[in-house]
Amino acid sequence: MGKTVGIDYGMVRIGLAVSDDRSIMAFPLKCIQALKDHKKTAEAIIQELSKSDVDSFVIGLPLLMSGKDSDMTREVRAFAKVLEEASGKTVALWDERLTSKEIEKLLIEGNVKRKKRSKFIDPLSATLILRSYLDSTKQLQI
Repeated sequence: MGKTVGIDYGMVRIGLAVSDDRSIMAFPLKCIQALKDHKKTAEAIIQELSKSDVDSFVIGLPLLMSGKDSDMTREVRAFAKVLEEASGKTVALWDERLTSKEIEKLLIEGNVKRKKRSKFIDPLSATLILRSYLDSTKQLQI
């Protein structure tokens, strides 16, 4: 069984996280720069993960608090389609409302300086998205 990759998609930075082979645990991987073109961004992610046995992807879907789509939600949906086509892997979308805020709060509580926080927020948000997704799929399998 391959790994699942969590993605916190942003217009500037993209956080990546990866599961273990059994999809039990989630680990922050890194942050990469977003490119102007979805296809190039997808190819950069695929290249970054080329040595990993990736089975699927889960991308955080930034819905509005009302549950409706925003411009960014539509951007993520478009990117997900491109990533699925480019990778040939399943891409799931997962509600990510407030994940970045939750991570930022934890970093502030951990006394991480503002300059260093931006480096950690995206991969940790991707980890939280992935962790939530993995937990939900485990419950469905019980």
